[in-house]
Amino acid sequence: MSNYSQTVAQDVNNLTAINNIGFIKYEQGDKETAIQQWKQAIKINNQSAEATLALAVALYGKGEEKQAYQLAETALNLDKNFANFHCMKKKLWGQSIITDAQKFLSTPKMKSLLSQLR
Repeated sequence: MSNYSQTVAQDVNNLTAINNIGFIKYEQGDKETAIQQWKQAIKINNQSAEATLALAVALYGKGEEKQAYQLAETALNLDKNFANFHCMKKKLWGQSIITDAQKFLSTPKMKSLLSQLR
């Protein structure tokens, strides 16, 4: 965590560090800070499928379903590989967010979206 914080202190637009701080905070249970990190990452690069889908999962967990579905559609149109849990693990997503992503991606609305993307 300190390495990522130092990186961001040196480069406030370091997308990887900002994303990873979000994942660490999410796993620590600080979902609000994680959400803020991913919003910042998307401001830096609105083509970041990873940050967009992570934000969607976090917002879905807060009950903000409409925004979550819109973000998920955007993210998966950018890179549908993020619908694959092996991809999430490869990108070092933590178990907590992967579990929440599995719940989110298994909703009827997301299954429908995923079937259209394949």
